[in-house]
Amino acid sequence: MINKKKIFQVLILALSVFAVGCVTQSKSTVNNTVSSTSKENNALTFSEKSGIIPLEDRNRRKFDNAVIADLDQDGFLDLLLTEHSRRVEIYWNNKGVFELGDPFIFGDTHGIAISDYDFDGRVDIIVQPGGGDGKNPRKPRYYHVNKDRSIEEGGEFKHFEKGRGRAAKFVDLKKDGKLDLVTSAFPTLKALKKGNILYTNDAKSTFKFNSYIANADRMGMRTTLLDYNNDGITDILFHGGRELVLVKGLVDGFVEVTKEVLGSLANTNLVNSVSQIDYDNDGDFDLFLTRSKHPFDAESDYDALNKRFYFFARRTKFDYTNIKVEGDLKIENLQMAFPNFDVFLGENKKLWKRTKDNHGHQDLTVTRKEAAGYPTDTKKKALYIGYLGDGMWRIGGHINSPTSAVLHNVLTSPEIIKLKDLPVKLLENKDGKFTEVTKILGINITEQTSSTAIADFNNDGWSDIFVLRYGESSKETKQILYLNQEGKSFKRDENHGIITKELGSTGMGADAFDYDNDGDLDLIVSNERGKWHLFTNNFKSSSNKFVTVKVGYSPSGTATATSAVLTIKSCGKVYKRVVGETSSSFSHPFNTYLHVGLGTCNKIDAAEVVWTNGEKATVSIKDLNTIYEVGSKSPTR
Repeated sequence: MINKKKIFQVLILALSVFAVGCVTQSKSTVNNTVSSTSKENNALTFSEKSGIIPLEDRNRRKFDNAVIADLDQDGFLDLLLTEHSRRVEIYWNNKGVFELGDPFIFGDTHGIAISDYDFDGRVDIIVQPGGGDGKNPRKPRYYHVNKDRSIEEGGEFKHFEKGRGRAAKFVDLKKDGKLDLVTSAFPTLKALKKGNILYTNDAKSTFKFNSYIANADRMGMRTTLLDYNNDGITDILFHGGRELVLVKGLVDGFVEVTKEVLGSLANTNLVNSVSQIDYDNDGDFDLFLTRSKHPFDAESDYDALNKRFYFFARRTKFDYTNIKVEGDLKIENLQMAFPNFDVFLGENKKLWKRTKDNHGHQDLTVTRKEAAGYPTDTKKKALYIGYLGDGMWRIGGHINSPTSAVLHNVLTSPEIIKLKDLPVKLLENKDGKFTEVTKILGINITEQTSSTAIADFNNDGWSDIFVLRYGESSKETKQILYLNQEGKSFKRDENHGIITKELGSTGMGADAFDYDNDGDLDLIVSNERGKWHLFTNNFKSSSNKFVTVKVGYSPSGTATATSAVLTIKSCGKVYKRVVGETSSSFSHPFNTYLHVGLGTCNKIDAAEVVWTNGEKATVSIKDLNTIYEVGSKSPTR
């Protein structure tokens, strides 16, 4: 329960402090606060609990991580979940239980950036639409969310350049509190040097073109914000292709510093996510990199134990002729994308009729009789299925759009495409330059991985690493969790309970957040051609403490909480957290609740928030296991 007397006393004190020109601060206690009487659960486990979030039980294409923000400003974090090429689902958080809202973002959607960039007190949403495989380049759109959960469509940024939009990220280069916008795209070869753009905030908060930013190759459109040199100005790492490109933020733009800061590490290819982590609590951010193949490359694998064969193809001819199946052909999680949805059966090319919408998975069983024979004419872009006799089947096609499926009861495996090893990398920040320390710290992941969530999951005072595997799509996937051993090494936890069971999917995105304000960090995970998963953290401890700081506008109201930095000093350690920090390569969330695990330490020596315009506020933390609020609750326009 909230202690009203204490809040009143803090408010009176805050008002008196404000009268002499200092910063106000308020405090509220956490719902379900961990106490000494709590039931102990010292094993760190996660579970998917029913009744928390009404996620659709259907496999669909995804794009990127969940986008997390308190959209209605009621004190609980809401979710925007992108179903690629269909729509974005909004889930309103009702004090730890979610409800599905009315969708308002439709069609091919990529990066989403959230903040109050126009300083009207409402949460704003900028959306990067896709470009229809290059045939329909478009411009970003924007929306405003009211506190009553109504949403106003602002329109399109008509003066922006059209493109195949990817990332949308906020920065404050001039350190004046006004948010600028960085976008990335999947450029054509002719426009390669125009893929990454800086738009600066103008008087109307509609942004104006400033400059193009250094680029890598075409696939290097993945975008991560960081501050590698601790100067308070946002830097950017572009990645995803053959190399990394690092640009240093200046007051008036960016300058490339790749070789100077990364050295030979700049040659690291196929990096699909980057997370900041201060693994040793020394006050600077290190980097954790996951890596996987391009999303366009063909795949196939075989699970001999369960007799399952999986394939994925795009923009390539495929023809599996030696599939021996016991009985009829059972197909799970067949997914196809615009514009090629046709499935033809047998020599006569009988069109299979769908019973569900095109944007999600289809399950079907094809009998030998209805699929007898294989057509000689397969020029039309479609999926062809034929039964050849003696238990043998043939599946083929030549489709531009991605097509994938899992086949059951497969007795002999067609040729498989083995995924290359692409080891993760942990890079330590040493005075603004990076060196690799992955194996030194006990991390051993050679397989392909998709995303990470950095969080102190057991509140022991050290940041842990959840790693989302790319996975073998013919099997269920047990995910990876490394627990931080006091900054000296990491230990793999095999009993965490984080398992994604859908077949025919690959890892996509992961983030940590405290959806129920109970003081531990939970996980929201997405699988491409799969489902969204909310994993609740079950860890309880009466000895491990935490503190959460909710960051508002700067004390003067002239800077948003975006990219504000919390620094806590406690028991000889330094903890840093950043508003909007994420492993997302394309979106910029607005989670203003900064969580710090403290272990058994019972005292905060110092706590300070610094906003992008340089304003500072001291947070006086006396009671732990508590949410504190700092900064102004309203902006100054």
